[in-house]
Amino acid sequence: MIRRLLTCLSPLALAGGIMGTFGCAADPAPINIYDDRALSVSLAYDPSAGSGHNHPAAVSSEQMTAILQGIGVRMRNSITGFGLFGDKEGGPAFLSAEVTRLVPHLIRGLAKASPQDMATFYLVTRDRERNELVTSGGIFVRDRRVYLILANARASRFGLQYENASPVDTNDKPLLPISRYRFSLFFTPEEAWVPNAAVRGKDGYGGYLDESKLLVIDLDRLPVQASK
Repeated sequence: MIRRLLTCLSPLALAGGIMGTFGCAADPAPINIYDDRALSVSLAYDPSAGSGHNHPAAVSSEQMTAILQGIGVRMRNSITGFGLFGDKEGGPAFLSAEVTRLVPHLIRGLAKASPQDMATFYLVTRDRERNELVTSGGIFVRDRRVYLILANARASRFGLQYENASPVDTNDKPLLPISRYRFSLFFTPEEAWVPNAAVRGKDGYGGYLDESKLLVIDLDRLPVQASK
């Protein structure tokens, strides 16, 4: 799906032009897992799945919680894409309440996904000025590794990338960054974080416009607390 998105969206994404129609006509419609005014989780057909992801996938609540809690975001210069004037320390991608909301729906999505699907999510929160902020992306499991793309992390719908005069509605485009190069990701603990170079070019790895937004996490190296 990632490669498919680049094919369909590259003129828009690279030039920063007007928002176009998402996806290609041949792609099946997403399958809804959960949807309310603030959160939607769906299954989306992934044309880059190759021989197929390891779906349906059984990811425990403890594992999914550890994954979401371990994702960190470092802000970058939104114009150059470099971290020269960015956030050195970073912070969590998801607040505790957001993790609690997302975990059961992502688990259910991966449990229902076919080998050709990925689970996508689109979360809307508000800042102190009541502006809507978008956190969105996709997740799939392959060879005991979780691939998570975080396209947006609390991105304003008035994203600088497109110089919008009005909010951009990307609800049906969870893998489309509203503002490119705005942040990079890291993961804690580092021993569970698989470098992109270790999986780049392998079957099912489609790459991404900005690979700093793609995390690969080894489930077998992920420390989790057993439920009591």
